[in-house]
Amino acid sequence: MRWKRTLLRVVFFACLGLLMELFFTGLGRAISRGNWDLEGDCSLWMIPIYGLLGVCIAPISGALKQRRIPFLLRVVLYMALIFATEYVFGVIFDWVGLEIWNYSKRPLNLHGYITLTYAPFWFFLGLWLEYLHRKFDACAVTLACSYNAAELLHHRPSS
Repeated sequence: MRWKRTLLRVVFFACLGLLMELFFTGLGRAISRGNWDLEGDCSLWMIPIYGLLGVCIAPISGALKQRRIPFLLRVVLYMALIFATEYVFGVIFDWVGLEIWNYSKRPLNLHGYITLTYAPFWFFLGLWLEYLHRKFDACAVTLACSYNAAELLHHRPSS
């Protein structure tokens, strides 16, 4: 059952990441360039990165909560993890000749791989990921255990 939950988490977060990227790149072009076609773009190379975040956030979140790390500090740590992931994969992509993103023209960038101007977005993404992973786990367990809607609706918890 554990491998099913992990696979579901990878697929869910990979799809969610691609959808978020399409949404925000389309919205960003609409706001910055007045292009209201709302066409976004993303790379399929991002699938493993988004899937990796889905697998990593649960154990990290659990460990931080177990150590009673304050909520705000946890969210800042998630933001740092997202920046680190973005930097490492930026280097890897560059090394193999891919340019999936390039922040070199943005202020506060580090080697063009990350930009601190995204810090507020990564902060709120970390906040949302902690919340989302708990909700997702409940759904994943339900799917992995092969419950159907009728069984869930008619299940009465014991008192």
